[in-house]
Amino acid sequence: MSPTSSTLTRCFLILLLSVQGPLVLAWDSVGHRLSAAVALEFVEPETIEKLLRILQAHPRYQQDFLEQIPDYVDQSSTAALAQWLLGQAAYWPDIARGLPDSERQKYNRPSWHYTDGAWVRDSSPFQGNVYVGIAPFTDIDGPGGESIRTEQQVNNVVTGIDYNAAVLTDASAPMAERAVALCWVLHLIGDIHQPLHTGSLFSATLFARGDRGGNAIPIGESNLHSRWDRALAEGGVTAELPLLIARVSGFSQPQIKGVESDWTAWMNESRGSLKSIVYTEAMRKAIVAADNNGSELGSQTLDAAYVTQMQDMSRQRLGLAGLRLAIFFENELP
Repeated sequence: MSPTSSTLTRCFLILLLSVQGPLVLAWDSVGHRLSAAVALEFVEPETIEKLLRILQAHPRYQQDFLEQIPDYVDQSSTAALAQWLLGQAAYWPDIARGLPDSERQKYNRPSWHYTDGAWVRDSSPFQGNVYVGIAPFTDIDGPGGESIRTEQQVNNVVTGIDYNAAVLTDASAPMAERAVALCWVLHLIGDIHQPLHTGSLFSATLFARGDRGGNAIPIGESNLHSRWDRALAEGGVTAELPLLIARVSGFSQPQIKGVESDWTAWMNESRGSLKSIVYTEAMRKAIVAADNNGSELGSQTLDAAYVTQMQDMSRQRLGLAGLRLAIFFENELP
């Protein structure tokens, strides 16, 4: 990129982060716990021991982990305890949003959970944004993952995985830093599989600054982003876990050893779903009408077929997130 376009890109990103960041949440607690639980089905016992040993060095292990274990968890069961602790770790970056001020400033990173849909790199060469009635924005070329080695360089979900994966797999890094990085790796690999974390919808007037990853699309008393985040909340971990495992394993054990991890490829998959499934034709027409009339967007309806498809897609994406976590841990942990 030229110096001028680079400057414009930075300004655009700052604008997006200021408008979009605080409102963009992630898969709910059930979603993140499911991806962690799927991962545990495919990793070796020794790997689980490694992960738990790293997690025990977390600066808030006592307050946010040990003191939060619910009564229903059988702590005499190594498997049950590991599932809950690593599920809590996967959800912890969202817990950090509600910590006391000084702790929240230390650990909460709102911009790490998603990416601007115009941001492209490696195996995701095409944008994730949906443009209704306007021309696509210019691509934003992301820096190479090997160059992301400080927190200051992180500004989206991809560079967030770049950075935290490097910290987690660095045997010489302080254990407390590796423990926090473990939480972020568990969380962000889940987030990048949520289609609405990889782009937004833009229109000429109503969504000139974007719909904040579906947060501005009203669905009853909720919104489109929240409905996708909570797609599997009703079933819970116990009911959904066997379904997710079946999705990613079928009748054979998936290949784990020697498989490379490419999170830009995972983002590219999410963007495909965002463009083809998430925003219905009815939603797009309503947005065009609101743009033309200068009116607000009314509440949109998700019919039974859409909800079923959303749940099926969420099972597939969270199952893949769990399997890919297992692949990363088995191949990359020192």
